[in-house]
Amino acid sequence: MALTRMVRLELESRGFKKLYEDHSKDWERDAERARAFIAVTTPDPGVDDIREFLLPIIRENPLHRNFVKSQRKPLMEPNWVGDFTDYVLDRVYQPKLRKIGG
Repeated sequence: MALTRMVRLELESRGFKKLYEDHSKDWERDAERARAFIAVTTPDPGVDDIREFLLPIIRENPLHRNFVKSQRKPLMEPNWVGDFTDYVLDRVYQPKLRKIGG
C-alpha cells in the first residue's frame, strides 16, 4: 500500500478529503476494527495486512457508498474504493517522512 501524491490529489479533487474529514472518527474506527481483527492471528500487523480487511469494510460502508453514488458524475471505476482505503490508512497509520542524515 502506498498512496502516491497523484492518487491523493485525484481523490481530494473529487471530494474524498471532505468525506474523510467529515467522518474521520468513523474511518478511524473502521481501520481499528480491521487492525484488531487481523491482530488476532497476525501479531504486529502491517498496513498492507490491515488493508485486506479494511477494504471490504469501506466498500460496504454507507457513508462511502452514498458518497460515490451522489456524485454529479457517478464514480464507477472499481479502484475508488481501494484508493480511498489507502487514503484512510495513510491518514490513520502512516508516519510522516523525515529527512535522514542531515
